[in-house]
Amino acid sequence: MRKLLLACALMAMPVPASAWGYLGHHMIGEVAVKNFPAEMPAFLRTPLAVAQISALSQEPDISRGAGQPHDADLDPGHFLDVSDNGTILGGPKLLVLPATRQKYDTALRAVGSDQYRAGFLPYNIMEGWQQLVHDFALLRAYQASEKYAPAFKVSAADRRSYARLLDLRRMLVLRDLGVWAHFVEDASQPLHVSVHYNGWGNGPNSEGFVTGPGLHAKFEAAFVSANIHASDIAAAMQPYQHCDDSLQSCTQDYLAASARWTVKLYQLEKASAFDAPTAESRTFTVLRLAEAANHLRDMVVDAWRASREVSLGYKIKTPVIDYEAGRAIMTLQSMD
Repeated sequence: MRKLLLACALMAMPVPASAWGYLGHHMIGEVAVKNFPAEMPAFLRTPLAVAQISALSQEPDISRGAGQPHDADLDPGHFLDVSDNGTILGGPKLLVLPATRQKYDTALRAVGSDQYRAGFLPYNIMEGWQQLVHDFALLRAYQASEKYAPAFKVSAADRRSYARLLDLRRMLVLRDLGVWAHFVEDASQPLHVSVHYNGWGNGPNSEGFVTGPGLHAKFEAAFVSANIHASDIAAAMQPYQHCDDSLQSCTQDYLAASARWTVKLYQLEKASAFDAPTAESRTFTVLRLAEAANHLRDMVVDAWRASREVSLGYKIKTPVIDYEAGRAIMTLQSMD
């Protein structure tokens, strides 16, 4: 019954299945959220949050077909065309990316390409994480302000407004986390970090891999839907691991690790292991999906912890720790 319902959902999708397909994204989001530790806000650890985040993680694919410039501007955020020599189409190296999308695009234009042809997946991951940190910081500040409102002699009407603002903050956290999760999940799929994204294509091919299109959807949608369950991914989860380096370095390392599995994926395809499933092809796929769930869980936890170190405001900045210690309270004027 489960697979029948999911198959019906897939057929009802208004756009073709993309990275990991409907089911893959759904399962990654579900498993990642179920593995959030107790330190995370309670509203993110409920069955409703599991359902909402796993559904929202499909949104960047579902929104395709909205028109132009929407699609042309957003679609390249799902991938990164990494060449066999570790560069992005002969331009910047994956492990030494420019700090901003503007500088990245400039570097690509110097070699006859641009960010829209090469993709800008790592920047979507980094920008989305920074947005989530800011969302969490605001959530912390409003939660603390509601708690300490009596001490600041806030009126009953204004105290009710804190409850409304908190509801809005929780909604925005869910939305931003869920949509951003899609790109973290895309990055564990080797075909999303390779110039060989849907068939080996032209150029050296010493192992005689398939050159024509079709592998992408076969692997991430058809094979996953027919052979992988959320329980498989959950069983392959690893303990939380903090990113001990900069956001950019950890993002680059994550993408580079995924890219290194591209040849193995093509070897499995050559052996017909995605047509007639084998233990090896199932394990390979489960581990790729589990890596996405691990990385998503870890990045969300890191964002929550980092949010306590944020200072909020424009002209006058107030540290989040001051709100949580009851030394300050959020007002509309706080952000001026």
